[in-house]
Amino acid sequence: MGEVYEAVNTGKRRTVALKILRAAFAHEEQFRTRFLRESQAAAGLV
Repeated sequence: MGEVYEAVNTGKRRTVALKILRAAFAHEEQFRTRFLRESQAAAGLV
């Protein structure tokens, strides 16, 4: 569905995961909804 990279949030000075949704899925509502739900769940773990 996408790719995940390790990145640095320079504002908060911490390592974060950067997930990019593949263009092939970007136009499909089902995948966008899942992508947003997963990112919000992961953000809540911090």
